[in-house]
Amino acid sequence: MTNDPMKALKNLSLLSYIGLSMVLPILAGVWMGNRLDEKLQTGNIFLILFICISVLASFVSVYKIAMRDMKKK
Repeated sequence: MTNDPMKALKNLSLLSYIGLSMVLPILAGVWMGNRLDEKLQTGNIFLILFICISVLASFVSVYKIAMRDMKKK
């Protein structure tokens, strides 16, 4: 097995991209849901709704990234 630094950097880049693709939509969903709940005083309805939507969007995004990466190989 050869130690190819470019391959290691590409894998690290892919891992970072997947991590950010999962975390950022969820954080945005929490933030938006919380803001709407505060403004409309609806308890936690929008928070739960936006968390569910953002988790689903995160998994779809990661799936698309994984499929695109698998096509390259």
